[in-house]
Amino acid sequence: MARADARPPLSTRLFYGVGSVADGTKNASFNVFLLFYYNQVLGLSGTLSGLAIFAALCVDAITDPLVGSLSDSFRSRWGRRHPFMYASALPTAVSFALLFSPPSGLGQTGLFFWLLAFAVGVRVFLTFYLIPSGSMLPELTPDYDERTSLVSYRFFFGWAGGLLTAQVGYLYFFAPSERFADGRFDPDAYGSFGLAAAALIFFAILACAAGTHRWIPRLRAPTGDSPFSLGRLRDEVRAALRNRSFRMLVLGAFFASVAAGFNDVFGLYMTTYFWRLETREIGILVWALALGVVLAVLATRSVTQRFDKKRTAVALSAAGLTLGPLPVFLRLGGAFPGNDDPLLLPLLFVHSLAMGVLVVSSGITIASMVADIVDEHELETGRRQEGVFVAALAFVGKTTSGLGGLLAGAALDAIGFPRGAEPGSVGPELLLELGLVAGPLLLGLYLLALLCLARYEITRERHGRTLAALAARSSAAAGS
Repeated sequence: MARADARPPLSTRLFYGVGSVADGTKNASFNVFLLFYYNQVLGLSGTLSGLAIFAALCVDAITDPLVGSLSDSFRSRWGRRHPFMYASALPTAVSFALLFSPPSGLGQTGLFFWLLAFAVGVRVFLTFYLIPSGSMLPELTPDYDERTSLVSYRFFFGWAGGLLTAQVGYLYFFAPSERFADGRFDPDAYGSFGLAAAALIFFAILACAAGTHRWIPRLRAPTGDSPFSLGRLRDEVRAALRNRSFRMLVLGAFFASVAAGFNDVFGLYMTTYFWRLETREIGILVWALALGVVLAVLATRSVTQRFDKKRTAVALSAAGLTLGPLPVFLRLGGAFPGNDDPLLLPLLFVHSLAMGVLVVSSGITIASMVADIVDEHELETGRRQEGVFVAALAFVGKTTSGLGGLLAGAALDAIGFPRGAEPGSVGPELLLELGLVAGPLLLGLYLLALLCLARYEITRERHGRTLAALAARSSAAAGS
């Protein structure tokens, strides 16, 4: 097949990016609302809520590489990737809607299994879109910097979908009403929210699949003739893990994702109880994140062009290590404005803006780095296995709501945080424990991410040598 252009046209970049609205919508719903809904609104224990979300993540540990390997070797008139993308749209949307509409009268056991079943359903069916679509990145362009730009579109739409979901949730579905002064405690609102988000997921997946359909003849055909088997999948995963840069990148992204997920899930408790923000004020912080996403998307390619991807990723992790838990530590040390101080919201706005830039820029950079590893792996093994590599990164990204939710739920039970507590009713001792959990845990996770990313090895020059060697091999094969 013909190799993709160095710079795909704008329409392709837009359609490729818009599909990430589905993942962003799911992430915002899982990370911000899901644990709160089952724990504070429906009364499921924090440990059981976190355990169900984590168990769904464990299923992903199997399905992600499985789908990656399947799509790497799948043959059809619609290519390797698109059949899976089209097939995932409807079951993902249905599972998502049911997740936020459990039947009334379920006890702790019933709620646990409902949450588990449909959290697994959402994750598994969405995997059949995320892995094949993400695997197209190295195929759409071989250019070192253009890959960062293409990933930026994907991250922009993913975060836009997530922020839109959170903002509409806060300001519309969970807005104060006559029955509930705080709409987040209204159980009926979650069913409508789930239906709206499910529809958004459905159309985003179809838009990406249909919008990139014309590229199918130009994408790569499968390499090798061996049929799919669990043994082949095992060998592919082992081969991928032999690449030192890949191991370090996955570990670094893992710790950063757990930190981000814990912060997302625990963040609603922090803003509601620790900082005592109203729903309107939380919505303002969402706008700070939105601005951070835009700045990150606009700036990341320029930064990586100047400083290289590895140096950028390390610097971003160091900044996250410093800034992430800073407001909590300052408050615990008595050096941050009180909850009634008018400076509190502006300072939290600036912090949310900075963290939005750091998190999104880091994600863009790491995803682009994976595409470069795919080329090095082809040089070493002669096989294109985009799906296997992308599956590992996708699984790491899903730890945000899996391990993050588990840690958050267990932490809430460990400190004895009450269920259904009204803001202002939680004592200062418990709020202190809330802060003591959030700050140090974030600090440790970001430190581990920094240590791993510092050991990544692929630079612009090394990638250039890899592409030159691949081109020479291709020319030699064509002339033989």
